[in-house]
Parts: sequence; C-alpha cells; structure tokens
Amino acid sequence: MLIVVSYPDPDMYRNSIAFTAISSFFLIFYLAMGRGWHRDLLGFLSFDRSLGKVISVIEPDNRMIVVEMLVAAICVYVHLQLNDMVNIWHSKLLFGGIVFFYYVQWILIIFSIDVILRQLVCLVRIVDRIRIDLLNTEFYSTLANAMVRHVGLYIFGLCIVSLSNIAYTEGELGAGEMMLMMMPWYLPSLVIISLYVIPFNRFKDRMRSEKAQELNSVNAALSGNTKALESSLLKGEHHPSKIDLLMYRDRITAVKEWPFTDRIRALVLFGILPPMTWVIAALIEILIEGAI
Repeated sequence: MLIVVSYPDPDMYRNSIAFTAISSFFLIFYLAMGRGWHRDLLGFLSFDRSLGKVISVIEPDNRMIVVEMLVAAICVYVHLQLNDMVNIWHSKLLFGGIVFFYYVQWILIIFSIDVILRQLVCLVRIVDRIRIDLLNTEFYSTLANAMVRHVGLYIFGLCIVSLSNIAYTEGELGAGEMMLMMMPWYLPSLVIISLYVIPFNRFKDRMRSEKAQELNSVNAALSGNTKALESSLLKGEHHPSKIDLLMYRDRITAVKEWPFTDRIRALVLFGILPPMTWVIAALIEILIEGAI
C-alpha cells in the first residue's frame, strides 16, 4: 500500500514489516491458545463429565463481541492521535489502509486478552469442581497446559517483538532502551501469567485436603483402628497388612499437589533457556566489541 501511494518516508516501510510480524504473532497466539484449550476441555470432560456445566464461560456472547470491537475502534482512534510518525492525510487510500491495519492489530490483541481471561476464569471453576482421584493423578498435569502454552507463545512473541524493534531502530538502541521500549509488550503478559497461580493454588488446597484425609485414615488403621479405612479409598479391602498400608501411605504422600510439577521441564525449556540464550549472546557480543 505504501508503494501504491508513493509514501515518501522510507522508515515507514520498516514499520510495516514490524506491524506484519506483530499482527501475525497475535493471530498465531489467538489460534494456538483457543485450539489448545479446546483439546484440554475435551480431556477434562473425558475425565469428569460433570465439568460440562462450568465450561460455558469460554463462549463469549454477541454483546461481549460488540463491546470488544468498540474497544478496538477506540484504541485505533487513540493510536492515530498519538502516532505522529506517519502523515495519514497523505492520501485517502493511505488513511483507510492504516485505519484498517491498526484495527486488525488491536482486535487481535483484544481477542487474545479475552481468550486468556476466559480460560483463567474457566480454569478456576474447573479446579473447584474436578473430582480428585489420588490413585490416578497423572491427568492433573493437563491443568497446567494453558500456562505452559502461554509461556511458550510469550517467549516466541518477545523474540518477534525484539527483532521487529531491532529492524525498526536499525540496532541503535541499547539493552536498557530496548527493555523500556518493549515494556508494553512483556509486562502485561507477565502479570497475566502470574494469575495462573490463583487456580493452581486452589487446586493445591483441594489436593492437600484430600491427601490429609486419606493419610489420617491410613495412620489410624496402622494404629489398630481398621474401621477408619471405611472413609478412605481402601474401603472394601479385607484386612490389608501393615506393609501394604505403609506402602500405600508412601504412595499418597508422594502425590504432587501442584498440577504443573510434571511440566517443570517444559517450563524450563520454553521459559528459561530462550531468554538465557539471548542474554548469553548479548554478553558475547559485548565481549567481542570490547576486545576489538
């Protein structure tokens, strides 16, 4: 479009490349989070059919969609008022194109925030209702899929935004200036990622309560009160030996209370190694420049 209207400022061509990269990222983010959550919901329903009553919050109604579209329009208006880097009155085609592209960018950002918040609300309801099975706890790592997915996309997005800013500024900004320039991108997402602690902490409390109740019954049985097993998962077992009870107690004690414990490796892979690699590369570059 810039070529068609013969826009005279060559810097705008670099800006258009950055815009394309950022908008493409938010489209990928929105689709990946939505499709991944759909797979997770199918897994939740296969594990506990009663959860079907609490997942309706993931479906936005028409009024909410209209509100989000209006908010995007307001963001475009503010963006145009604050952005003095482009002469939008160069031509009507340029004005219409910029308004359209800004609207696409902001609607993707707002839709991405919407799907994240809806997933968080839905996740809170799920952890409050999902049945606790101390003998089959491997499934509960599925609760952490949304956070792990978000962290991976977050790191990928930071790389996209960083490369876009470097291309736009031609690498003239230092590390501190780059971090300050990128703050509107990485800071809100860090806050949103921290919100996952809310549903995970609620699940941990439920899991800890179930474990405490089961361990109390087992300890009472080890002390000679075998009737205590009637309120435990061992109900119906005929006179289990002390060795069996001790092994069962060790198994219950080893049950992990946080749902993301089994996903730590993925969190490290996506959340720590990429930024560490970036920092190491920057340090190497500084050392080389200092040596030269």
